[in-house]
Amino acid sequence: MNLSQLRYFRKLAQVQHFTRAAEELFITQPALSNSIKQLEGELGIPLFEQHGRNVRLTKFGKEFNEYVSEGLDVIDKGIQVAQEHANSLSGTIDIGTIFTLQADYLPALLREYRCRYGTHVDVRLYQGLTHGLVESLTDGTYDIVIGAYVENRPDLEFVPVLAQDLVAIAHEDSPWAKKDTISLDELKSTEIVTYRPETPIGAEVKELISAHGLTVRQWCDDEITLGSVVDVEPELVGISLNTLGLAPFPQLHTLRIKEVEPGFHPVYLIYRKSAHKTRAVENIISLAENLRWDPVTETLCEESVKADS
Repeated sequence: MNLSQLRYFRKLAQVQHFTRAAEELFITQPALSNSIKQLEGELGIPLFEQHGRNVRLTKFGKEFNEYVSEGLDVIDKGIQVAQEHANSLSGTIDIGTIFTLQADYLPALLREYRCRYGTHVDVRLYQGLTHGLVESLTDGTYDIVIGAYVENRPDLEFVPVLAQDLVAIAHEDSPWAKKDTISLDELKSTEIVTYRPETPIGAEVKELISAHGLTVRQWCDDEITLGSVVDVEPELVGISLNTLGLAPFPQLHTLRIKEVEPGFHPVYLIYRKSAHKTRAVENIISLAENLRWDPVTETLCEESVKADS
């Protein structure tokens, strides 16, 4: 029994088809079949059984696969640690992120990662909204996600990495644009544009504006849509996070909201607690846990970020 046989076994257990497994392993199908037969002969138990054109694990194979997968994961991590000591850490990290972090926090985090661990790790970025990103994290599509907090997910770890300000936005032709600060009570006679309450930020904003009796004309998914609505209808006022999503609208003016403290909306790096993590993924999680984002200097600082109680 050797490592190659165990890796062949794990791949066949994953895809459950000899031809596809052989293709992904870059070997011939007879070579794969022969390797599995030798492994079964050495163990003295059947690992697979025919299931139509596919194969599936026997009850013995399922049990064996648990130990093989765990063992190979440990070996792979040991290889990655050794490569890290040789300044050649490799692998891939799939990150799902809300788009508003791609102008500041995320580039800073990745620059720091490259500086500390080299450039051989392939970091692949994907964009979306928090709920969709978290679902893809759960099914294993992403290694980590950067987004808002999601309730009732004890299987996930949420590491706070920064907080975004909530502001009012008014068109330059609006009388509100002459102000720098506004109270929510002043907006009771004005129709509002803000986030859909089904989203994490929307739920936070809904609670806030409901307490002040504000009327919402339109719900939006993101700052770009929100900004475009206020741009087209200057009589409206937006309640929005102050992010790069507002950058395409220079004619919009942001106002501080008196009732809202800075850092209204926390953003988190999210990962599955029980998922196997490569050394490359562990390193970026560690960075996020120990580097604080300073919104004034727009830099990362060495300081542990504590979760909200």
